[in-house]
Amino acid sequence: MTTIGGLPLITLSGDARARGEQHGAALKDRIHRMIDVYGTFFGRKESEVFDIARHFKTVINDFNADYGVEIEAIADAAAVDPLWIYALNARSEFLSFVPATECTVMHFAGTPILGQNWDWEERLEPLIALIRIERTDAPSILMMTEPGILGKIGLNSASVGVCFNFLHIDRPTNGVPIHILLRAILDSPSLEDVRKTIKRAGPGRSANILVADQTGERFDIEFAATEHFEVADPGDVIAHTNHYMDPDMFSVPLTLENSTFRLNRAYELAKEHTGRSRGTMVRMLSDTANPGNAICQTYRERAPLGQMGTVCTLTMDLAAQNMEIRLGNNASAPLERVDLQPHRAAAE
Repeated sequence: MTTIGGLPLITLSGDARARGEQHGAALKDRIHRMIDVYGTFFGRKESEVFDIARHFKTVINDFNADYGVEIEAIADAAAVDPLWIYALNARSEFLSFVPATECTVMHFAGTPILGQNWDWEERLEPLIALIRIERTDAPSILMMTEPGILGKIGLNSASVGVCFNFLHIDRPTNGVPIHILLRAILDSPSLEDVRKTIKRAGPGRSANILVADQTGERFDIEFAATEHFEVADPGDVIAHTNHYMDPDMFSVPLTLENSTFRLNRAYELAKEHTGRSRGTMVRMLSDTANPGNAICQTYRERAPLGQMGTVCTLTMDLAAQNMEIRLGNNASAPLERVDLQPHRAAAE
């Protein structure tokens, strides 16, 4: 196991069971700590968590049985009940009622540059990891994720990348969990296939995803439990934070204020910085204006979960198939690069 930008990097290969075993063994201690953290976030007895997790076990296996095999193998290798791993993979659905702020995502039109800040609770900073999945039967993947969770933010060898925002909603979210859908997107060979995968997943989650490829083609979709909406593309820079673009939908005053500050600031910065390079995106994602509601935010108390802030910053070059990442919220610290295909870095 190597370390990039303060995060462990593990490589998984083989079939679904082998990948799960490698994941669970390499990140065993972190998975146990994840269960402790999310157990407090869920605020339910273990028996109640398991009752809900059983529902998602069925949903996930019906969507893709290999994901169930991978989850069960993670649990076996990490020596935890598989229902906890199903619960972790449905953590956003467990928490969809929470008015939490999380993440600023952006993409530059006509470029392969995609990135975001992942904002969440401080206890996750020492737990998150980089995972490289080497495949011969599907695109290989490089992603930042939470231990035990199959999919999150990343790119693949078909030069498809995805970023993600949490969205609050007061509706049941019982469908294919967003983190499982993120993995399915990363398993997809094209944007056309991503759209088919989203359609096949059906309704049942609250989140926003921004998907792009190496040509600069992109789309942004908001999921609102029983329905979803494709966000109108503004051209040039597209950004998204933690509210639905229709402000009358499911708005929570505290969340909306913070989210609107960050979204408006992103577009202000896009006007100030006319270049559309990776360096420009890093400057935008490192912005600390509007303390308390900044794009790059130091940890501060935010009910109901705790100390919330920027856990990491990352950018992706989908054409070069690499990621640059910085752990924590020190806006002046550099990002470190990791390649999807290690031989590329060795050859350069």
